[in-house]
Amino acid sequence: MHVATPLFVGAGLTRQVILGVDVGTSSIKVLFIDLDGKILRRVEEKLKTHYEDGGIAEQDAQDYLEGLRKISKSNVDLIKDVIAIGLSGHTPSVVCIDAMGNPVRPVLTWQDNRAQLEAGELQKRFENPLDTVGTSLPWSASACPAKLFWLAKNEPQTQKMTRWVLQPKDFIGFHLTGKAISDPWSTKGICNVLTRSPILNLLAFIGWGPEVMPELKDGFESRGTLTSEASNYFGLPTDIPISVGWSDAMCGMVAMGVMTEPTSFIITGTSAVVGASSATPPTDGGQLYVIPNTCSPLSVTYGPTQSSGSSVEWASSLLGVSSEEFVDLAVLSKAEDLPIFLPYIDGERAPLWRPDVRGGFYGVSVSSKREDFAASVLEGIGFVERQVVDIAEKLNGSAAPAIKLGGHAGNDGRGERYRLRTLGRPIERYIDTDTTTRGAAILAHTILSKNLRESTKKLAFNPERVEPTGKDREYAQKKYRTFLVAQQQALDLADQTHK
Repeated sequence: MHVATPLFVGAGLTRQVILGVDVGTSSIKVLFIDLDGKILRRVEEKLKTHYEDGGIAEQDAQDYLEGLRKISKSNVDLIKDVIAIGLSGHTPSVVCIDAMGNPVRPVLTWQDNRAQLEAGELQKRFENPLDTVGTSLPWSASACPAKLFWLAKNEPQTQKMTRWVLQPKDFIGFHLTGKAISDPWSTKGICNVLTRSPILNLLAFIGWGPEVMPELKDGFESRGTLTSEASNYFGLPTDIPISVGWSDAMCGMVAMGVMTEPTSFIITGTSAVVGASSATPPTDGGQLYVIPNTCSPLSVTYGPTQSSGSSVEWASSLLGVSSEEFVDLAVLSKAEDLPIFLPYIDGERAPLWRPDVRGGFYGVSVSSKREDFAASVLEGIGFVERQVVDIAEKLNGSAAPAIKLGGHAGNDGRGERYRLRTLGRPIERYIDTDTTTRGAAILAHTILSKNLRESTKKLAFNPERVEPTGKDREYAQKKYRTFLVAQQQALDLADQTHK
């Protein structure tokens, strides 16, 4: 008779639980899931972001630790059965820590755009980043090189006190295992993503030494086991393995199968992550990122937009309704031809990389109603996503028959009509509130199974497919052309302000 053994040696006969942890922009979220993919519990603790004029967006790294500690202490019934932890978090952010792991200043989050001047200097000095970084990393103010350049110029004391530069997930990982480790994609701009070596000439130019770069491993590898000190502080079982982890974007991709089969995808949240995976990626992604196969099983050509859910939040506040009421309002629109909305309310990242460009409504008439404005906001978000998907597929040389839709939009079917009317293609919608935490859990499972494809199959979520009508396809083609014309006008206007 064959007796089944636990997947993780040492688990005994207890229930085996995987813990997926994601450090998001607005909260730290965790997912308790068993080895068969059954969700046992979802928990989150809110995080605060400090915003100021001048593009400042900062968080307190200690809040990450306290959030995880609160979650652990209030879920002891499941915590005691955890056998592995997977990590995810927002990037590109900058967490400067000393040798003991203490943050030496607030975190510069991915939303922080104060380093625009420095980004321009990097663009002028290094031009095409391909040879320097190993991929098409736009020299943007939000990226790590520009942030570190700004710190070197403006906060020399911070630079002097910093031992390692980490990402939020790595900061948690350090305090769980005592080791400064990250993955190469999260560390892009400090390391060359092809060689995984520090970029000596770039670091010298921005005034930092290569020693600030942590050790690099693949996201699905173990960064070590939980220390006794961490066990006491967080209330977690000792000696369980912790994944190196990936960015929230990559973890969302994992959960949607992007890393195990070529596909096109949209993951929405405060911003949107949009692109396509491929076995035949482009050498140069131009205005999009290319995650090379030195960083993930499949290469991914993608770009993060600046505003997705944040556009809805902004517009709903103007109309005096909640974001939920705003989407309900949009559904009421009966207009056959809506105004065009450019969702560049805080500049735009992919594919424009213009923090100075601004949004607007085009084609407004006296017949335009509140619900039409709401609907046009959803359409504008969809057209930006379509533009990035189109660019990514063209660069990869192939197009997927359907687009995978995850994140908030995947869970909210009310906006489905507008995705069909803007994308003009079938959608495979992931009705899954746990995309990033599920992806983190898959990484933890992979430490045990040693096979990412097998772990993805075990813990992933099956989507629902919806098809556009012929009218949807026709509208999408016609209106998209108009959207691109309006976009060019917005770019021209931004250029005029600098003359």
